[in-house]
Amino acid sequence: MFLPEKADFSDLALTGDGQVQEVLGPLRLRLTDGRIVQLSSLHIPDLTPYDGGDISLAAQALLTEMLTNKQIRIYQTKRDDKGRQNRMGHLLAQIEVKNGELWVQGLLLKNGLALIMPTKDNIEMSAQMSALEQEARASQIGMWADDGYTVYTPETASEGLNSWGIVEGTVRAAASVRNTYYLNFGTDWKTDFTIGIPSDIRRTMSAHGIDLALFTGRRVRVHGWLESYNGPYIELFSPAWIEVLPDESQSSTLPAENN
Repeated sequence: MFLPEKADFSDLALTGDGQVQEVLGPLRLRLTDGRIVQLSSLHIPDLTPYDGGDISLAAQALLTEMLTNKQIRIYQTKRDDKGRQNRMGHLLAQIEVKNGELWVQGLLLKNGLALIMPTKDNIEMSAQMSALEQEARASQIGMWADDGYTVYTPETASEGLNSWGIVEGTVRAAASVRNTYYLNFGTDWKTDFTIGIPSDIRRTMSAHGIDLALFTGRRVRVHGWLESYNGPYIELFSPAWIEVLPDESQSSTLPAENN
């Protein structure tokens, strides 16, 4: 088992605490007061509503060992009008174990037992989470020891349609069409892998000195929901999800996340 370093929760609000009564699954906790907490911004690829594979079972076993009967702190988005509950009324939160100050999401990522999968309402910890996922992937820990959990290339991105994925490749061309900036990874924009950057995200990136024109010819890594739109496509919803990679290196620069 690998333990993450102490997390920085300053972008979140400390909204409460509690004691874990039971680990209901690899992403859900029941507290002694009856509340159910859903670990936000994570995805376990072999977890289904009916069963769990080796990764999800290992994640649940680790949480059971580390959290049962433990006192925890509950951190949530500072916006109190959205992003704090799911449709079932469960709390959406980042969790820290008291005293030991163990970041629970970080624990799963550090051990290769989860993928980052934030929503637009819960992106505050994305840079810290991305770094831990990348570390586990580079060390081939947990799921990353299995070739089935891979980073897609532009040529294989279609294999991950309708799921959260990571794609690495070289931007071949860029174009701005109807307020969306497109990064194309092939010669045929109708079939190749493409990243779409909406105007609001483009403005945010520009305000932080990120020149999209300089992406052409650079190798990048992007995280996002893979869908079909003139070939496999990811719409960027935060600058935190696109990384510029040095040639032949796993190190990267990750633009500062912006809410």
